[in-house]
Amino acid sequence: MWTSTALTRNRAGFSLIEAMIVVVVLGLMLAIATPRIGQSLVLTNVRNARSATVNLYARARIVALQTRKPATLNFNGGNAWITVPNGAVTDTIGAVTNLTGEYGVTVAPSGNVTVLPTGLVNAAVPIKVVFSKNSHSDSLTISGYGRIE
Repeated sequence: MWTSTALTRNRAGFSLIEAMIVVVVLGLMLAIATPRIGQSLVLTNVRNARSATVNLYARARIVALQTRKPATLNFNGGNAWITVPNGAVTDTIGAVTNLTGEYGVTVAPSGNVTVLPTGLVNAAVPIKVVFSKNSHSDSLTISGYGRIE
């Protein structure tokens, strides 16, 4: 005859079915979270490109104030850089920032923003720069007074 102590034994670990249920639940949670993570990464890239451009503009403004020469923030496609006239030549301040390569964004419009030695922008109308990637976009507007909005 079997005794009740013989039927009860210590169980250690998990069964195969329990482990498979955990794997399936984790897979479902990952499948739900992956699109949201991708969208947040795209939004982060757009915001980082905008922040990098704000920093470049601030640097151009500082250079214009320090050198007492107009500094120009240039945009061409996905690239942005600062130039300052130096006699007959134009000096590039710092490196060219490839916004498309670093953040995967498109930048519109191409052109430039000239900051006068007074810190004001040489523009009668505000200049708007739009950064976009997939369905997300962000923009910055530089007023004639040199303020970023």
